[in-house]
Amino acid sequence: MKWSIFFGTAAMAALLAPAFAQQAPGQAPSVAVTMAKMVRMAPNMALPGTVVSRNDSHLASEVEGRVAWVAEVGTAVKQGDVVAKIDSDVIGLQLASDKANSARLAAQLSYDRGQAERMQKLFGMNAIAKSTRDQAVSTRDMDAAALAQAQAAQKRSQYQFEHSQIRAPFPGRVVQRLINAGEYAAAGKDIVRLVETDAIEVSTQIPIDSSHFLHEGQTEIVMIQNKPVTGTVRAVVPVGDIASRTLEIRLTLPPNSAYVGDAAKVLIPSATPRNVLAVPRDALILREDNTYIFKVDKKNVATRVAVETGAEDGTLVEVKGMVAPGDHVIVRGGERLEQGQKVRPVASS
Repeated sequence: MKWSIFFGTAAMAALLAPAFAQQAPGQAPSVAVTMAKMVRMAPNMALPGTVVSRNDSHLASEVEGRVAWVAEVGTAVKQGDVVAKIDSDVIGLQLASDKANSARLAAQLSYDRGQAERMQKLFGMNAIAKSTRDQAVSTRDMDAAALAQAQAAQKRSQYQFEHSQIRAPFPGRVVQRLINAGEYAAAGKDIVRLVETDAIEVSTQIPIDSSHFLHEGQTEIVMIQNKPVTGTVRAVVPVGDIASRTLEIRLTLPPNSAYVGDAAKVLIPSATPRNVLAVPRDALILREDNTYIFKVDKKNVATRVAVETGAEDGTLVEVKGMVAPGDHVIVRGGERLEQGQKVRPVASS
């Protein structure tokens, strides 16, 4: 029979449900077994971290005015969606005034350009003095400058009018309203907090001495709410804190695997990898006095063995004790076994 390492309690429960049905009186209980084996593993240290979002912003108003509307807390928005509105009535009036001023100056410039051309022709025929020609040219140039100034004011008003609606710079959720409808917002006043909940990662500080065991793109186990999650090292920030001698690392997490603000425990390698004897985590039986596993011999007799645990790598845990590579260990059904009890082994998969 071929034995394989078992990776997951839920999958095994589904596959072995018929085998673990209620036993007949006196019948040996069925147990799932797998094989202890040598693997290459590095000792880990557990460091505290926090789940954060890569985009977590306080969106501010670029214009001042009365707040007309703010999105409700919890609203999911796409990039470009409106999350708040500033009353645009006053801004709209200013924009209309600036447009009218630009139109008036454009008409004035058109007339003065024609006038300057006529004065230039008359000056060429010696019909007018040079000062008269120069006065017409000067008036035309001042009108051109005034029009440029008016058009700049119009663009500013147009920008303020368009930005009286505050839009989301990235997809996410509104998690906090920092001002309410009816209040007055000054330019630069924070309006809402927007968090991209689908782009999450763990931030943690590691000793500088351990940083050379990590590289970007490496996967590590992160424990969140007592559940293992695979994180990918996105960045090892190469600037350490001179007081704590630590530096920050960021590990990208799969979407929906945690909440922003969750506490995390990051398992970081603290030495170079080495060959160790490992068993699945499900094989461990934790008791107050010690940690045990059950071995099954060739006669299908279960023997309880005390072990010491060491490094971890996903579902595998290093063990030290009276266990050898190739030994069959119980990964399910060993919680109620007694020393020397006869069992019926079923290969886990």
